[in-house]
Amino acid sequence: MFSEGRSVALVGTINRDTIFTVDGVQTESYGGLLYSIMSLAEIVGEDGDIYPVCNVGQDMEAVVRDKLAAYPSVRLDGIRFVPEKNPHCFMKYDAEGNKRETLQGGVPGLTFDQLKPFLDCNAICFNFITGMELDLETLRRVRAATQNLICMDVHSLTLGIDENRKRFWRVPPQWEDWLGCADVVQMNEQEGALLAGEALDGDAATLRFAEKILERGSTTLMITRNERGSQTISCNPQGGIDIQVFDASCSGEPQDETGCGDIFLMGFTWAFLQTEDRARASRFANRVAGMNVCLRGIEEINQIGTFFGPEDRFAPSPSQQEG
Repeated sequence: MFSEGRSVALVGTINRDTIFTVDGVQTESYGGLLYSIMSLAEIVGEDGDIYPVCNVGQDMEAVVRDKLAAYPSVRLDGIRFVPEKNPHCFMKYDAEGNKRETLQGGVPGLTFDQLKPFLDCNAICFNFITGMELDLETLRRVRAATQNLICMDVHSLTLGIDENRKRFWRVPPQWEDWLGCADVVQMNEQEGALLAGEALDGDAATLRFAEKILERGSTTLMITRNERGSQTISCNPQGGIDIQVFDASCSGEPQDETGCGDIFLMGFTWAFLQTEDRARASRFANRVAGMNVCLRGIEEINQIGTFFGPEDRFAPSPSQQEG
């Protein structure tokens, strides 16, 4: 099934999006997992295979097939088109970059049998676009069934949904167990503060929170901090915890923050698979997120490739060369 190159499974939800940015512009678009799929396809080129694993409403089948047709690295084996109405997310940003979301529609959660064919991928990335992609028991079965890299963007796992379909912040039940199923956990500082129960505005608070994550089995915690870049936190050989800080990178005039977290994780995952170097992967993650912020909506994501230079291609790590 898989080629000789690197393979990545992307688990999440493909949305229809209506985006209201602070400059008054309303954009009708498609997003969710599409940001991950299409940005990774631009990053990977012909050097690997991408397997989206998701349920998609039949009302979006033609759109999804059209959007992904331009990318030969994207395989549709894991996409199942279902009769339910596809999720439609309405996002409104304020001047501080915060957003309010309303979610309409919905598709069934993924089963272990749907995920099982993709457990041999070099990396499996769970991106909680709705937070309802699968249940905890299914995620636990995935973790138990593979030793390959599992990455997680916490994202909408921290969002509940009320009777009017509006999303609201909440600490998800058993959140430590959810995060403990992933090797690499990513979240923004607002999500981190919610889970930590305190603002992560200093090294002491960040370390307290990181200890909770890393002691559950994760190897890496990444916290994104908008224009202040990101932090990558991991255990060192001496048994302590290291916090590495990486500057934000912007390739031009900022336009739209939608999808930056999704693309950040794609940059990290691909660079880490090639180099096994957290620092280099983190710098690349900031770089590709900074490319995306200069673009508006999914329609311009194919322009990411125009920002790439020779420094954005990775030679295999020594262990990969030996293999």
